[in-house]
Amino acid sequence: MSVQTKKRPHPDNSTQRYLPFSEIRENIMIMKDGSARLVMRCSTVNFLLKSTQEQDAIIMSYQRFLNSLEFPIQILIRSIKLDIDGYLANLNWKALKQENYKLQRQTYEYIDYLKKLVEIAQIMRKEFYIVLPFDYVENRSVRDTGIMWMFSNFWASINWSVEITKLRSNIKGFEKMKKWLNTRANHIKTSLENIWIKATELNRTELVKLMIDYHNPTLNNVEASKNFGKAELL
Repeated sequence: MSVQTKKRPHPDNSTQRYLPFSEIRENIMIMKDGSARLVMRCSTVNFLLKSTQEQDAIIMSYQRFLNSLEFPIQILIRSIKLDIDGYLANLNWKALKQENYKLQRQTYEYIDYLKKLVEIAQIMRKEFYIVLPFDYVENRSVRDTGIMWMFSNFWASINWSVEITKLRSNIKGFEKMKKWLNTRANHIKTSLENIWIKATELNRTELVKLMIDYHNPTLNNVEASKNFGKAELL
């Protein structure tokens, strides 16, 4: 008598149902409602080290930047534990090649000191992002193409994979979204340059790593990126 065992669903397929996006195409996230997102990483300015005149100029420039926006944006600030594993590995490699015993010993002591410092002090670094959204209904010319970029939440939860296939085939609609997002990104870049802030779009690899780290920060990024790249959505 043979016993039939049920096949377990692929973990990626089950997990993807809970993600807000359905696909990462080039450097743009396609959301499950058919809208799109472009993520930009921003540099920082040490405001406290600026003179009073410079601080006033930065505040006024930032105010003009906000007033010039004709579309919504999301400002994302992430606090991440400082990762110095690469730096410590480099120090360890130099210590191994060090012929002077005293210098080698000092290097190892410095490595131990850095490990304890990061562990005890919980040193964090901050990353700043601007998320640019675009929905096809925002622009009539995109809407009039007849391409259905949006679909109801009901069908999205039941059979959203069918809709994703349709989105993939709509190259013309995607190019229109990409064009509008790039226009908005150029506006952000130009406006922030007046505040000495550099904004750059994340490429596809950087965007995948950000999503993995954001939704599962304990997962190894290298292995996760390989598995994520094998998923049907990508």
